[in-house]
Amino acid sequence: MIRIRSMVLVAALGGLPSVVMTAQTVAVLPGIPSVNVEERFQNAPYSAQRRFTSVDTLVDGKINRSESGGSEARDSQGRTYSVGERHWTYQGALKSEMLYRIHDPVANTDTSWDSSSKEVKVIHWPQNVSNDEASSAQCQVCLDAMTSDLEASTEKLGTKTIEGVAAEGTRRSYTIPAKQGANDHPIVVVHETWYCTQLKIVILETNDDPRSGTTRNELIGIVRGEPDVKKYNPPSDYVIHELQMP
Repeated sequence: MIRIRSMVLVAALGGLPSVVMTAQTVAVLPGIPSVNVEERFQNAPYSAQRRFTSVDTLVDGKINRSESGGSEARDSQGRTYSVGERHWTYQGALKSEMLYRIHDPVANTDTSWDSSSKEVKVIHWPQNVSNDEASSAQCQVCLDAMTSDLEASTEKLGTKTIEGVAAEGTRRSYTIPAKQGANDHPIVVVHETWYCTQLKIVILETNDDPRSGTTRNELIGIVRGEPDVKKYNPPSDYVIHELQMP
């Protein structure tokens, strides 16, 4: 593989060349709870398939259902591997690609590439910086800001077995008042997560929003133990761009 090393600033962290997209985009991404990085990753190896399902009702009353697939894994050292399928509509034609990502907290790198180009981006983070912790904190701040003025509630759902593992459920809901946006009546949005403390990962996540429909993001076929990560290696003919964060 050809390697290109360069120094970049954080502002240059945009993804690989993107495509102008219209209509809806569906991507499968791993569910990552906001917990301490060390607790999240170490000594909890697994591999599984991930399935993302979206169902919404169109203006003409028809039901639009889409489904994407992927897979993910984590070794006992905390390295995480994921591949997800993304669909979109461009000029009336359905397009798709596979997105790959490897997060290595041992080497403190993030590696990503996709099936539509032959380029791999490897980001080298400073050893004293955890980009996962920063991302989790930013996501929580955004969530709090979006729901701070809404009538929100949280409910613990107890524990149940999903795909052979025990998971703890949490349901969060908030109400969007009438006339806030295009809605004539109050809208209740319900977000539900089922988190496995043994694997330290979200097994099932659903979101029910009358404005956009229902989504379901879930792990299936879970296998505990050290995964075979050979399928997550980038193709040998891809050009590797190594980016060092200052």
